[in-house]
Amino acid sequence: MKNSTRELLILKYLLDQTDENHFITIADINEYLAEHNLIGDRKTITDCIQDLQAVGYDIQCVRSTQNRYYINKRDFSLAEVKLLVDAIQSSHFIPTGESQKMIEKLAGLVGEHKGDILKRQLYIESRFKADTLGLTQSVEIIHEAITREQKISFQYFDYNPNKEKVLRYDGWTYSLSPYVLVWNNDQYYIVGYSDKYQDIVKYRLDRMTTLEILEEASTPKPEDFDVSSFFDKEFSMLQGETTTIELLCENKLMGSIIDKFGKDVHTEIVDAEHFKVTTEVSLSGNFYGWVFASAGAMRILAPDIAVAKFQEIVQKY
Repeated sequence: MKNSTRELLILKYLLDQTDENHFITIADINEYLAEHNLIGDRKTITDCIQDLQAVGYDIQCVRSTQNRYYINKRDFSLAEVKLLVDAIQSSHFIPTGESQKMIEKLAGLVGEHKGDILKRQLYIESRFKADTLGLTQSVEIIHEAITREQKISFQYFDYNPNKEKVLRYDGWTYSLSPYVLVWNNDQYYIVGYSDKYQDIVKYRLDRMTTLEILEEASTPKPEDFDVSSFFDKEFSMLQGETTTIELLCENKLMGSIIDKFGKDVHTEIVDAEHFKVTTEVSLSGNFYGWVFASAGAMRILAPDIAVAKFQEIVQKY
């Protein structure tokens, strides 16, 4: 038992305190073990390190009068952890308290020294972070329900003009067969079959409350259901009946057009400053809002019904 404990402590010490720029010696390890009421001679500690190397840990030795050891490659590099930390920090749906706890755990993946560098590079949390507590608990409940193939129940809230939370439909309790959790457009959604709407719908996790798992079995997911296609339709401009539209765009918008419709979208050069786009959209509020957000750099050419509707919207401003 003591040998196993010794190896685990040595591994923890290496993971916490070393990297390619920071090393520990046998003497350092012995001192650390003594703090945990364990002792080890040079051979015992060397054997422990060799055992850890044998099971796959990349422990390197810099040979000198006192050999120095360090963890070389880890499961996650500093750059990879930094990407994860940035994603958590910038995600509005993760409350500040929960994001800080996650970042602390992620920083531990690269060791104390690089973890400190990581923390020093953090920017100030966005003031627009969600204030909904218990997000991780909600995720755990939903994952459990998906695994058990059981329905969930919850209430859903909005905000009134006083910025107060108000339960939708006077506190209606929703029943949903959960299929998948998806992060999209900086929000976290649960997608599933709604008993209320008799259709596959999505809900934001940060707007759900009183979440519980029901004993009732879930409605099976349709065999042809594809979550990517579902979200492409939900968040693109292809909801409902589609129409062919023509847009006149300034050249600077080509990146935005590709982001929205993909590189295969039909475009043609009009003149030195403009190009035309021909594609399919639904003439919804999403579409008109997107055109309006271009601040005049994009103009609807056809069909006439879309031109007239957009002018009607603009008149309201």
